[in-house]
Amino acid sequence: MQLSYQKTKPSEHVADLGTRMIAFCLDFLLILTLIGVIEYYTISSNEEAFLLKSERLLHFLMGWLYFAGSESSAWQATLGKHLLGLRVASTRGERISFKRATIRYFARPISIFVFIMRALASSPLTSLQLLHDRVARTKVVISDRQA
Repeated sequence: MQLSYQKTKPSEHVADLGTRMIAFCLDFLLILTLIGVIEYYTISSNEEAFLLKSERLLHFLMGWLYFAGSESSAWQATLGKHLLGLRVASTRGERISFKRATIRYFARPISIFVFIMRALASSPLTSLQLLHDRVARTKVVISDRQA
Protein backbone atom coordinates (compact mmCIF):
# COMPACT_ATOMS: atom_id res chain seq x y z
CA MET A 1 0.00 0.00 0.00
CA GLN A 2 1.37 3.37 -0.99
CA LEU A 3 0.74 6.43 1.15
CA SER A 4 0.87 9.94 -0.16
CA TYR A 5 1.03 13.12 1.81
CA GLN A 6 -0.52 16.31 0.54
CA LYS A 7 0.01 19.52 2.37
CA THR A 8 -3.28 21.36 2.59
CA LYS A 9 -3.21 25.08 2.22
CA PRO A 10 -4.79 26.88 5.18
CA SER A 11 -7.74 29.08 4.38
CA GLU A 12 -6.74 32.71 4.08
CA HIS A 13 -8.91 35.48 5.38
CA VAL A 14 -8.66 38.88 3.72
CA ALA A 15 -7.82 41.59 6.24
CA ASP A 16 -10.41 44.23 7.00
CA LEU A 17 -9.86 47.86 6.10
CA GLY A 18 -9.58 49.15 9.68
CA THR A 19 -6.67 46.85 10.51
CA ARG A 20 -4.94 47.79 7.28
CA MET A 21 -5.32 51.50 8.05
CA ILE A 22 -3.83 51.05 11.52
CA ALA A 23 -0.88 49.13 10.03
CA PHE A 24 -0.34 51.89 7.45
CA CYS A 25 -0.42 54.55 10.18
CA LEU A 26 2.20 52.62 12.16
CA ASP A 27 4.42 52.37 9.07
CA PHE A 28 3.89 56.03 8.24
CA LEU A 29 4.84 57.00 11.81
CA LEU A 30 8.01 54.92 11.54
CA ILE A 31 8.98 56.52 8.22
CA LEU A 32 8.28 60.04 9.56
CA THR A 33 10.40 59.32 12.63
CA LEU A 34 13.30 58.16 10.48
CA ILE A 35 12.94 61.21 8.23
CA GLY A 36 12.89 63.46 11.27
CA VAL A 37 16.11 61.92 12.60
CA ILE A 38 17.75 62.29 9.19
CA GLU A 39 16.60 65.92 8.94
CA TYR A 40 17.95 66.68 12.41
CA TYR A 41 21.41 65.27 11.75
CA THR A 42 21.94 66.52 8.20
CA ILE A 43 22.68 69.96 6.91
CA SER A 44 20.16 70.94 4.27
CA SER A 45 21.23 72.26 0.93
CA ASN A 46 18.57 74.96 0.98
CA GLU A 47 16.53 75.73 4.10
CA GLU A 48 14.27 78.15 2.20
CA ALA A 49 12.87 75.53 -0.17
CA PHE A 50 10.74 73.27 2.01
CA LEU A 51 9.42 70.86 -0.64
CA LEU A 52 12.12 71.16 -3.26
CA LYS A 53 15.10 70.19 -1.14
CA SER A 54 17.47 67.62 -2.56
CA GLU A 55 16.94 65.43 0.52
CA ARG A 56 13.35 64.74 -0.59
CA LEU A 57 14.74 62.26 -3.12
CA LEU A 58 16.36 60.37 -0.25
CA HIS A 59 13.05 60.35 1.66
CA PHE A 60 11.18 59.12 -1.41
CA LEU A 61 13.69 56.33 -2.02
CA MET A 62 13.63 55.37 1.65
CA GLY A 63 9.84 55.02 1.63
CA TRP A 64 9.84 53.04 -1.62
CA LEU A 65 12.56 50.65 -0.47
CA TYR A 66 10.92 50.20 2.93
CA PHE A 67 7.46 49.32 1.61
CA ALA A 68 8.47 47.39 -1.52
CA GLY A 69 11.38 45.65 0.16
CA SER A 70 9.41 44.63 3.23
CA GLU A 71 6.38 43.37 1.33
CA SER A 72 8.53 41.26 -1.01
CA SER A 73 10.70 39.88 1.82
CA ALA A 74 10.23 36.60 3.67
CA TRP A 75 8.00 38.41 6.20
CA GLN A 76 5.72 39.53 3.35
CA ALA A 77 4.82 42.56 5.44
CA THR A 78 6.01 45.90 6.66
CA LEU A 79 6.63 46.31 10.38
CA GLY A 80 3.13 47.68 10.97
CA LYS A 81 1.47 44.82 9.10
CA HIS A 82 3.68 42.26 10.85
CA LEU A 83 2.77 43.64 14.29
CA LEU A 84 -0.93 43.31 13.44
CA GLY A 85 -0.54 39.82 11.96
CA LEU A 86 -1.06 40.74 8.31
CA ARG A 87 0.90 39.83 5.20
CA VAL A 88 0.82 40.75 1.53
CA ALA A 89 0.38 37.87 -0.90
CA SER A 90 -0.40 37.35 -4.54
CA THR A 91 -3.94 36.45 -5.50
CA ARG A 92 -2.84 32.80 -5.34
CA GLY A 93 -1.46 33.25 -1.81
CA GLU A 94 2.23 33.25 -2.74
CA ARG A 95 4.98 35.70 -1.86
CA ILE A 96 5.10 38.70 -4.20
CA SER A 97 8.10 39.88 -6.18
CA PHE A 98 9.89 43.20 -5.68
CA LYS A 99 8.49 44.37 -9.03
CA ARG A 100 4.92 43.66 -7.94
CA ALA A 101 5.56 45.35 -4.58
CA THR A 102 6.92 48.39 -6.44
CA ILE A 103 3.80 48.58 -8.62
CA ARG A 104 1.71 48.31 -5.46
CA TYR A 105 3.69 51.14 -3.80
CA PHE A 106 3.36 53.55 -6.72
CA ALA A 107 -0.36 52.82 -7.18
CA ARG A 108 -1.11 53.45 -3.49
CA PRO A 109 -1.56 57.28 -3.72
CA ILE A 110 -4.08 56.85 -6.55
CA SER A 111 -5.84 54.18 -4.53
CA ILE A 112 -6.07 56.45 -1.48
CA PHE A 113 -7.48 59.26 -3.63
CA VAL A 114 -10.11 56.96 -5.16
CA PHE A 115 -11.01 55.62 -1.71
CA ILE A 116 -11.49 59.13 -0.30
CA MET A 117 -13.63 60.15 -3.29
CA ARG A 118 -15.80 57.05 -2.83
CA ALA A 119 -16.20 57.83 0.87
CA LEU A 120 -17.19 61.43 0.13
CA ALA A 121 -19.72 60.23 -2.43
CA SER A 122 -21.10 57.72 0.11
CA SER A 123 -20.44 54.91 -2.31
CA PRO A 124 -20.30 51.55 -0.54
CA LEU A 125 -17.06 49.59 -0.62
CA THR A 126 -17.98 46.31 -2.30
CA SER A 127 -14.59 44.63 -1.94
CA LEU A 128 -11.81 44.65 0.65
CA GLN A 129 -9.30 44.65 -2.20
CA LEU A 130 -8.35 48.26 -2.91
CA LEU A 131 -7.23 49.68 -6.26
CA HIS A 132 -3.49 49.25 -5.65
CA ASP A 133 -4.14 45.61 -4.71
CA ARG A 134 -6.07 45.02 -7.93
CA VAL A 135 -3.45 46.73 -10.09
CA ALA A 136 -0.62 44.68 -8.54
CA ARG A 137 -2.76 41.51 -8.31
CA THR A 138 -2.18 41.18 -4.56
CA LYS A 139 -4.21 40.87 -1.39
CA VAL A 140 -3.58 41.55 2.28
CA VAL A 141 -4.41 38.51 4.37
CA ILE A 142 -4.35 37.60 8.02
CA SER A 143 -1.28 35.50 8.81
CA ASP A 144 -1.68 31.81 9.60
CA ARG A 145 -0.69 32.43 13.21
CA GLN A 146 -3.48 34.97 13.65
CA ALA A 147 -6.31 33.18 11.79
